[in-house]
Amino acid sequence: MLGGLAVVAGYLRAQVLDTDSYVETVAPLGENLAVRQATADRLADEIIVRTGVADLAADLADRLVEQGAPERVTELVGPAVSGLRSFLYDQLYALLGTPQFQRIWEEVNRAAHTGLVAVLTGEDGELIGTDGTSITVDLGALLSAAKPELIARGIDVAARIPDVSIPYELVDSPELPTLRRYASALDSSATWLPFLALAGLGAGIVVAPNRRRGLITGAAAIGVVAVGLLAAVAVARGYYLDNLPPTIRSPDAAEAVIDTLSRFLVASLQTLLVAAVVVMVAALLAGPSQPATAIRRVLNAALDAGARALSHAGSWVPPTGRALSGAKPVVQVVVVLAAVTGLILAERPGIAAVLWTTLAVLLLFTVLEVFSRTPARGPAAEPSAANRQLSPPPPGPPGTR
Repeated sequence: MLGGLAVVAGYLRAQVLDTDSYVETVAPLGENLAVRQATADRLADEIIVRTGVADLAADLADRLVEQGAPERVTELVGPAVSGLRSFLYDQLYALLGTPQFQRIWEEVNRAAHTGLVAVLTGEDGELIGTDGTSITVDLGALLSAAKPELIARGIDVAARIPDVSIPYELVDSPELPTLRRYASALDSSATWLPFLALAGLGAGIVVAPNRRRGLITGAAAIGVVAVGLLAAVAVARGYYLDNLPPTIRSPDAAEAVIDTLSRFLVASLQTLLVAAVVVMVAALLAGPSQPATAIRRVLNAALDAGARALSHAGSWVPPTGRALSGAKPVVQVVVVLAAVTGLILAERPGIAAVLWTTLAVLLLFTVLEVFSRTPARGPAAEPSAANRQLSPPPPGPPGTR
């Protein structure tokens, strides 16, 4: 359980305390089609409302009727405003896909990161706010940034847009207060929790009657916790998306937000699962089963062949092999601890990092084992041709001369 909690704590701390990590997390949302559509839709509505275009069009139609125009002129107000809104939506949607607006999106989210910290403490931030069970982002900054571009595209009505706050609800969940409580506790323990989990695993292995089986049991427990947390994330995601509140206007955008914000947590749990599987496989290969024994027999033959070949490299090889042979247990422990510590301290190590680290450890172990075998496998351990000639012949069978 501690291993899974360590992953969750690390994820929360990265999102809460590391601005670069947070911006990296939300950056893809600016390119997501559903989010672009939802944002353009909301901004187009705000422009129509904030500029009072509908009222202006209605006043103009009434004046035309007063001056003798047909009454049906007033019926054209709705389609005209709708056409203008559709035009604004198209322009905003195209604008949201430009590289310069992607930079604006990242800058706004960088500024909003301090607001996310405030949300997890139950307060309001600069661009992100909360009312206890929901999280909203202020799209007013995006609209203000879009005004010069819209005016440059010939949409003069954009000049009438005031700089106002436009709250857009991202999440509405009664579990948000609970999340705040757990986030505070996990954030404070994110530094020492991974090492505590590792120490607990090591202690369990040491006290186990069979340490190899203890290692397998510990790795299996970590894998089960990782699978359980992945399942919990999937269930929570499905439940939330199936029970979206009516204030969420775009289910596709809500899905994109949830998937984007949780993708690093899911990747970390998947990495933890792969690491547990790697440890289990290594422990099983060290066991007494027939497949493990056969694999070790082949590997030993290959290592002996490598040691014999290395022994011809020079007279420095046997002394080096004897020195490494004596220090082999210590070196192996140091290499494993360094690898595990590196993965813990790395910033979001993925499955590839676990596999490459495992490969590096195996290569170091192979080199160490080959050197350790050279004193017993090299030419010095075999009699030379001259010595073989001088040696007395072995005794023959009884009854022979």
